[in-house]
Amino acid sequence: MLILNINGPINSGKTTVSKILSEQLENTLFIEVDDLLGDDEELELGLSMQQGWAERLNRLENLLHREVQRRQYKIVIFAYPMTLNIYMRFKALERDDIRFINVTLSPAMDVCLTNRGGRELTPWEIKRIRQMYREKYHHPDFADLIVDNSAQTPEETARIIREFVCAEN
Repeated sequence: MLILNINGPINSGKTTVSKILSEQLENTLFIEVDDLLGDDEELELGLSMQQGWAERLNRLENLLHREVQRRQYKIVIFAYPMTLNIYMRFKALERDDIRFINVTLSPAMDVCLTNRGGRELTPWEIKRIRQMYREKYHHPDFADLIVDNSAQTPEETARIIREFVCAEN
């Protein structure tokens, strides 16, 4: 089984590329991490933003453990910005028959700061994108592959990742 995270800053194309990959790769499950804890539930539970992020990660990890046990899918893809600690948490899932790969999308910051697709960035997101670039979310040392998708379509980016994943398996 392959567990594949598409990493990168906010608005780098993680979810779009992940959905394309999940359609192109056989026997694949895409987990939308944001759907694991909606904003309404976060508010209802009285969680801060950081507590909400932690809860999403806990739910993601539990879901990945279940999928590993079920063995229904060959590949499980999720899209989430990684820090080294989070990366190590998911890398710990590896065994002889389970591999974790972290691919980072790394468009130029000015590309990330534009309204791409149907998304209009909020002032908070713009501030957070700048912070994520300072913190090197776009170019972490622990990435298995870094893709500068500044001038690519999501389909072109997905093709590069698909070729990388197929070569690795």
